[in-house]
Order: sequence, then C-alpha cells, then structure tokens
Amino acid sequence: MGIAPTYADFSVTPARLANADVTSDGAVFAGSHLAVTAGGGVTVGFEVADPADVEQVTLTVTALVSKSGRSPGYAPMDVLVQGEPVVEGLTVPGGGDLPQDNVFAVPGHLLKPGANTLEIRSSARARTMLWLYRVTLDPVWERGRSERARTAAAARDTVFAYRTESRPAHGPSAAWRPAPRLAFHVDRGEQSLPAQLGWRDTDGAETAVSFQSNMSDFHGCRRHADGTVHEYRGRLTGRWPSLEDADEVPASALRRFRTEEGWGGRWHASGELRLLVDAGGSALERATWRDQRGNSGVAVLHALEEEAVGEPVRGFTGYYQRHNEGPIGYRGTEIGLGRV
Repeated sequence: MGIAPTYADFSVTPARLANADVTSDGAVFAGSHLAVTAGGGVTVGFEVADPADVEQVTLTVTALVSKSGRSPGYAPMDVLVQGEPVVEGLTVPGGGDLPQDNVFAVPGHLLKPGANTLEIRSSARARTMLWLYRVTLDPVWERGRSERARTAAAARDTVFAYRTESRPAHGPSAAWRPAPRLAFHVDRGEQSLPAQLGWRDTDGAETAVSFQSNMSDFHGCRRHADGTVHEYRGRLTGRWPSLEDADEVPASALRRFRTEEGWGGRWHASGELRLLVDAGGSALERATWRDQRGNSGVAVLHALEEEAVGEPVRGFTGYYQRHNEGPIGYRGTEIGLGRV
C-alpha cells in the first residue's frame, strides 16, 4: 500500500489523527476548528510507504474564512506539499457562513518514501482568520477512504454529555438560564454519529435537538409537561466510547433491546439497540433519531405482557429507514431480568 488512510481532524482537541502528526504556528483551537492568524500555518507530517504506487493524491482541506462584520473576510490560503505549491492565494469560497471542502490534485512525483509534509498557510496580509476543520489525503483511485476512516473513528464515541441552557420562546428577549445536564447514548452498532435527536418523557414533556457535525453543540426546543415551550441549547462537556468509561452518566438509565426488522412480509433478527436519554426529567417514553448518514428511526417504549412474577416485559415498536431506502418495521424486547 502506497499511503495509509490519512487525516487530521481539528474539530476536537487534541486533534484526531491517522497517519499524521501536526505542528502549528499562529493557530489555536477555537471550539470546533483551528483559527489561524495572519502569517500562521499548520504543518501535517504523513508517511508514504511506496510513492510508485501513488499516481496522484486527492487532498481535501475543509476550511472557511471568518467574516469581517457582515461581509466576507480576507485570508488567502497557500497549500504546499514537500515545500512545492499546490495552490497559492486561494480564497476559500462560501463567504464565511459554512466550512467548504477545497479539493486539490497532488502529483504523485511530489511524494517520497517515508516522511512527507503538507503545509497550509494563511497570508501575512490576511485581515480575518482562516478556520481549519480537517484535512484528508487519499490515493486518486480510493476516493473518500480517509473520510470514511475518520467518521468511523469519531463514531466509536457513542456516549455524550452536554451542559445545557434554555429560555422562554416567543416572549420578550430573555437571558439563557442553566438547565439540567443532557446525557444520551443511542447505538445500533452502525458507527455513525447522530445528527438529530428527539424524545418524549412519560410526563408528556417533549424535546427535539439538532447537533453540529462535530457534536460540539446542539440547538433545539423543549415543550414542558405544563405546555410551556423553551428554546434549548447545549455545549459538549464529555464523550466516551462506552458507559463504563463515563462515570458522570447514569448507567441505570440505559435500556437495551433485542430487536427485529420487518420487511418482505416477515420479521428478521437485527442487532441490539441501546437507548439512554437523561435530561433531568421523567422516564423515557419515545425516542426519535437521525444519524449523519441519513438513517433514521423511532422507538415507542411500552409494556408487552406480564410475567408470572408480575414484572412487566418491556419493549418498543417503531420503524427504521436507511438512507435512500424505504421505511421498515422495527421492534424490540428489553434485555434484562435474565432475558438475553
């Protein structure tokens, strides 16, 4: 293999890296990206086993130029590999509203066996900041390989906790006030981060939120049991690969289900569903979600039957829909009380 999956993800600190090491000058972590000042830059070192196997490299630099008030900012970007310019004085498009994927073809002859360098520099004449989100490098015939590896690595963290705030909706402008911490874990084993999450508690309160792609923040709304509605937002305070690693998240709130999917006129065994939503309210009654691949699901929790000892057998009924496919039936029986 000429080059292994290679990426630098600056949406977290420390940066999430594969086949890469990073040094920087005039760049600081700013919550979801590196903010690079005028004349500053970032250097990514990466290894190449055999350049003869790499005819061309597809380099993707995800970035934006911060605004100057309401106007587009100014921070031209230079990109160099082994000190040779790939692009000079590039104005990142988009006006500074959203990160943009800037894609470049790097000739294979620029690579060498062993250590290689990629440099991303902001012009000394820049008047605003260059924000760097991530970098990926792929052999030309293996498009998207490093991005798939990056998202799979990020999705290994499936337990999240957020510091939250709320304020009344539709009234006079009000200050945000602290609200109970939100912790959640929704996992079907598909290695994809959530994009949206909604839930209803047994007291009738309902919440719906949408996440930043790097999971750093969310924004949404809550309708409380008394009917009042609030704006709702949160800032990430912790993420972990499992509940065993997350001391501050109440494992007792976890619901585990053995599941089936309904299609073709019959039910088929599916993987385990793990559900935990704890926002300081009553018990969970319904959960809805959509992940960053576009898959979505609904689970309405309910009792199924009474066992001889009087303990209710609990389960859920709902649906699941994979991206670009039709919806299918989805149901589950809770794992517990000796049931596996």
